[in-house]
Amino acid sequence: MTLAELAERIGTAPRQIRFLIAEGILPPANKTGRAADAYGEEHLIKAQRYLALHRMGMKPASIKVLMAFDDAVPIVQSGGVELRVSPDIAPDAIDVDAVVAEIAAALRTYVSKG
Repeated sequence: MTLAELAERIGTAPRQIRFLIAEGILPPANKTGRAADAYGEEHLIKAQRYLALHRMGMKPASIKVLMAFDDAVPIVQSGGVELRVSPDIAPDAIDVDAVVAEIAAALRTYVSKG
């Protein structure tokens, strides 16, 4: 589908889609020819997800972080919390103690606001 068709399907302006691509939230269009771009189901699904999260009140930067972990590898789920690791990170590059300390601090902050 074209940029205009994608914009129409998700109910937004083409400039919003260009913004999502520039911010790295959506992947670039698939090139189909010299000057023609094509958008597929991946673009549609990700754009719909972004807009739904935005309508719920999430800020664009938070949505970007959340959506960046779509391909992350789930490690553990416990008590309604899920730990995911980016597939780009080598396991031996993870400082487990530092990560655990940051997770604990973040969870304590979250729980204290509840």
